Amino acid sequence: MHRLVQLIADYEPGELAFAEQLQRLELGVPDCVVNATFVAPGDTLAAGLCVAQLALAHGPPGWMVVHDVGAGERLCVGRTRAGAIVVGPDAGWSWSFVVDEVRELFYLDVGSRGARRPVRDLVSLAVRHAVTRHPHAVTELVPRDSVPRVPACAIAWIDRAGNLTTTLSRAPAEAGERVRVDIGDAGGVALVAADRDAVPEGELALAPCSIGWPTRDGSRRRLLELGVQGGSAAELFDHPATGAPIALAPLQPRAAA
Repeated sequence: MHRLVQLIADYEPGELAFAEQLQRLELGVPDCVVNATFVAPGDTLAAGLCVAQLALAHGPPGWMVVHDVGAGERLCVGRTRAGAIVVGPDAGWSWSFVVDEVRELFYLDVGSRGARRPVRDLVSLAVRHAVTRHPHAVTELVPRDSVPRVPACAIAWIDRAGNLTTTLSRAPAEAGERVRVDIGDAGGVALVAADRDAVPEGELALAPCSIGWPTRDGSRRRLLELGVQGGSAAELFDHPATGAPIALAPLQPRAAA
């Protein structure tokens, strides 16, 4: 039976690191089918969002989400309620979006502190131990409070259209109201909307996007997105990087003349 492996990496096809990792994964999980998603070098916030989006949804039996981004000291494994096995280093925000949603989160017996080999070289070994249920694969529970919390209001993902997915899941104002948005030195005014499709052409909006996942309490978390109908929010805000903090403030109504 083929096993789907969703690989989230900060190296791309054409790079030797990518070819080597595919080769190692095939050795560790024979007949695996690898699908790769790429983030910027060291971008653990975007990687963490990808982990949640892929691991907390429904997938084929036995599928895995493997993240190999950033410099972590130890490799960890968790299992989601949907049935996905998640493997990756304890790097930055890589586990932050899913830490409250996985049933269990353990350190693995590879990639321990003081290891002479880089963590990247050990990811495939960790995957093999997790898949084969190696008797000594799991060492100890990861303290949940040791995983950094997701930034309260920051850019977590930027798509090709220039839409800026935020870490927010609750709007700062009622639908139909406008808020001041500042990212770095760039600013604008966004319409808070319940549906992006209803926003006029060329207007900046803050609205729910397609990125989201089921939560432990049975609800669904949908992240909010800054987007411009027919344009690019990334361009409007001078192409910020993921992780950039977003400042939101209610737009004060103009005083009557």
